[in-house]
Amino acid sequence: MTVSGPPLSPGRVLRCRETPLHQLYSSAFSKQKLQDASTKKPALPFGDLPPGYQYLHTQIQYECISPFYRRLGSSRRTCLRTGKWSGRAPSCIPICGKTENVTAPKTQRARWPWQAAIYRRAGGVHGSSLHKDTWFLVCSGALVNERTVVVSAHCVTDLGRVTVIKTADLKVVLGKFYRDDDREEKSTQSLRISAIILHPNYDPILLDADIAVLKLLDKARISTRVQPICLAAPRDLSTSFQESRITVAGWNVLADVRSPGFKNDTLRSGVVSVADSLLCEEQHEEHGIPVSVTDNMFCAGWDRTAPSDICTAETGGIAAVFFPGRASPEPRWHLVGLVSWSYDKTCSHSLYTAFTKVLPFKDWIERNMK
Repeated sequence: MTVSGPPLSPGRVLRCRETPLHQLYSSAFSKQKLQDASTKKPALPFGDLPPGYQYLHTQIQYECISPFYRRLGSSRRTCLRTGKWSGRAPSCIPICGKTENVTAPKTQRARWPWQAAIYRRAGGVHGSSLHKDTWFLVCSGALVNERTVVVSAHCVTDLGRVTVIKTADLKVVLGKFYRDDDREEKSTQSLRISAIILHPNYDPILLDADIAVLKLLDKARISTRVQPICLAAPRDLSTSFQESRITVAGWNVLADVRSPGFKNDTLRSGVVSVADSLLCEEQHEEHGIPVSVTDNMFCAGWDRTAPSDICTAETGGIAAVFFPGRASPEPRWHLVGLVSWSYDKTCSHSLYTAFTKVLPFKDWIERNMK
């Protein structure tokens, strides 16, 4: 702590109340860490101040100790004569879109730390033959902050309706890699859901605005295996969206548990290329399937020049693009789509898959992240 200017008597000491962010704690379950760096320790002629107070011109330096977080607000604050701290109150938020997979993975069996597995309880499904306490995987979502997951609306509603499934009949599992739920992984976090927010324009028949936000009851623990993905803004895309090569990741939700390879089946990923919407509609019409591709959707098909082991018709996956964003010139992964519908039942890649376009919903998502 630094004292500047003439000595002050105890009655005239200008005092700054410490903000809650002077020190943010750190433990296995904590998410934010800051540390203060004192400058000097003066010899005080009148003793120490009461707890919670600092001397005039005291400077405190802030930094986020966890490598998974970055600081918002001022890095250094000074105790002013007004009795307030200079600058903006600092806080630590998770860094988004960073992973060990610097670019599209060399192997398709890659881990994506923002991938969220969405499970439904069998007891909440009318006519289900499974035991009522059995959980089954329905799709993937994307972690966008410690308490928020973005998912296709059709995953969390009754088929063909806007009726939301009860939160008690859904759960989110983070840090998951293997498809088999019996393979315990130390990195997994099973989290309850406090609220499901459907987009008000969701159309369960056309699957327009097929997007929802899940609010988590408890915060996700950010780690090497669990991190959020960035949200993209239209101006972030350096190239035309139509020219983008998109990485899609998800689990095979239709996998047969009796299959010999089920135990070793993992999160799958592959690269798809965006297709023209009119071409997508015409292609389906040629197969006798009338579809409507709205402005809130995009179609994409298998990129034959890139390795892939994913069948988008079998996975409720998420689509991401790797590029620099506004927060950092360093390239990061950004969420651009959610698998919405597909009629490629044989996984022959003969028909395009339709995705919910996340870009038009960025502001709505951010409002519901708070």
